[in-house]
Amino acid sequence: MRYKNKRTVLIYMLVFLLVSLIGMLYSSYPFFKNFSEIFYGGLIVVWAMTVLRRIIESQIKELLIENALLLLLLILFRAISFQFDQGHVTVHRFMWYCYYIPLLYIPVISFKLSLRCGRSENIKISRIWNLFLIPSTVLVILVLTNDKHHLVFNFPDIAGSGYDLYTHGPVYYIIIVWMALLLSATVIITIIRFSSKPVRKDSWCYYVVIGASAYFLLTDYFELAPVINGIQYLTPMETFVIFTVCSFEACIQTCLLPSNSGYKYFFENSGLIARITDKKGNVKIASKGGEFDFSPANENYHILEKDVWGGKLSYAEDISGITESNKELKEISERLLEENALQEAENSLQEDRVHVSVMNKLYDDISEFSSGKTEEIEKLLNDSGSDDDFKKNLEKACILASYIKRRGNLYLLGEENRHYDFNDLYLSFKESLDYFALNGVKTLLTTGSRAEVDKDAGLKAYDCLESYLERLFGKVKSLLVHMEATEKELKIRFMYDEDTETVTFPFLTGHVGKEAET
Repeated sequence: MRYKNKRTVLIYMLVFLLVSLIGMLYSSYPFFKNFSEIFYGGLIVVWAMTVLRRIIESQIKELLIENALLLLLLILFRAISFQFDQGHVTVHRFMWYCYYIPLLYIPVISFKLSLRCGRSENIKISRIWNLFLIPSTVLVILVLTNDKHHLVFNFPDIAGSGYDLYTHGPVYYIIIVWMALLLSATVIITIIRFSSKPVRKDSWCYYVVIGASAYFLLTDYFELAPVINGIQYLTPMETFVIFTVCSFEACIQTCLLPSNSGYKYFFENSGLIARITDKKGNVKIASKGGEFDFSPANENYHILEKDVWGGKLSYAEDISGITESNKELKEISERLLEENALQEAENSLQEDRVHVSVMNKLYDDISEFSSGKTEEIEKLLNDSGSDDDFKKNLEKACILASYIKRRGNLYLLGEENRHYDFNDLYLSFKESLDYFALNGVKTLLTTGSRAEVDKDAGLKAYDCLESYLERLFGKVKSLLVHMEATEKELKIRFMYDEDTETVTFPFLTGHVGKEAET
């Protein structure tokens, strides 16, 4: 076969043939009595288990399992009835009636399965076909209640002859016609599906099953069935079981009913580079790419191996694309590293330029506000006078130089932080007062609260101190300065000789006292 293993169908045929031959030996050998029923039942159970494993589509699987259960029920009723063939005529007769429960439902299930043969898995069987269960159910009820109306079987002398002598009633022929119609429709629909699918060349096994079943049924009807050792070769019931199982197994084997049992063929025809070897290293199954040499190391292939039952699976994964991509990524990465290094150098240079530019601006600002003071210092130092005048000029020049240095430091600190630590401003004030004391003036610097100081307020306060020192230079004998920084303002109090002045510098940036405390 093109899609499945031909041996599967042949194995089923040989098994059924063996069971039939063994069943005919029970008359001569008591050991084989009821052996055929047991074997048939076991075989149906095994077949149902393979159906559960092989069939994926749920609707097909359900219908096949329903058929298998009904066949088991038929064999069970047959086996039980033979246990009551002596002295239990009523029970035997009722078990005989029960045969018709699976016999009437199996054709309906088989007909629904034929509708699903060769169809897409997206197409489901319509529920309207379930209406066919109604006539079968009515006929089953009539068979089970036959003792009340005798419309199926009529026993002229049931007390004397039991039920060995009987005639068929009208319902019996209705049952035969109903079963024949359903089974004929099943066969016709299946044959039509075979003729319209690529599997039609492999459908011979289905026709063999139909032909063999028709032969044994007809020979039984015309009493020409082969008999061995006094036992009919295949009874109609056995033929019915064989026909049901083998016909649908043929549909599965030829892919008319979809299954997942063709993994070997999928493996062999796939584009994979893989093979399965036994424990000795002999190749058992190989894909079309399985001729690949798995032994040498190849940077373009990644060899994977996994132990499986009885051997090993070898799989070669083509990673040439990944290898090429890795090389390209490596080249790109190296270029990016070079570009990143250049970018980092450029950024560092740019940062240095920005820093120099900022520092130049700061120095320009410092030079701008100190230019006047510098000219004044030069003028004082170049003034040719007496020694006393030069000493006074030098003392004043020290005050101006201290102002230039300290104000420049405060200005630079203010660029990093918008607030001064109180001690920075305090030390600037103290240094200026120390140089002011060189003139013989008694100076004192006191403090109150010491919160952080706003930058603008601190610079203005220091400018104010400088203006006082220049104005009072050589005019006062004592100078007391009191500094106090609160959360909102900076207060500077000047006390000299008998005068007292207080200057307040509010903080433009708002509340800063709590930041100073933390």
